[in-house]
Amino acid sequence: MGQKRGALVVWLLLLSTLLTQVLVEVEANSFYPKSTVVISNQIEGGAKLLVHCKSANDDLGVRWLDPGKSFDWTFYPHFFTYTLFFCAFRWEVGAHLKWFDIYEQQRDDEVCKYCHWAIRRDGPCLAVPGSEMCYHYRDKL
Repeated sequence: MGQKRGALVVWLLLLSTLLTQVLVEVEANSFYPKSTVVISNQIEGGAKLLVHCKSANDDLGVRWLDPGKSFDWTFYPHFFTYTLFFCAFRWEVGAHLKWFDIYEQQRDDEVCKYCHWAIRRDGPCLAVPGSEMCYHYRDKL
């Protein structure tokens, strides 16, 4: 009986290890397709745009975008958790930072896989087929 129990424990450990590896792969490749966020400087008046975007796990760094220029990144939204990227924006020296949650999985997952944001003085606007959805900034994080 002791050998059977030992074999069962080894088998369960192997099965658990295999299942953990599969779940890690699933999380890494996700059931969701990749999403891409594009941020474009559409600040009226031709100002340079400071952009600093982060998630809980990634800091995309500080960037300065010339008028009309953009930058983008691609990622897999999480399957078991919630994906959120937030950004700080500033276009005038000494001005307060403006904040916006540029990718909220619950808001954006069904709306876009290629999320193109035009950053303007009055708020960011997401391009959707035939129109755009515009939002307000938050003054604080």
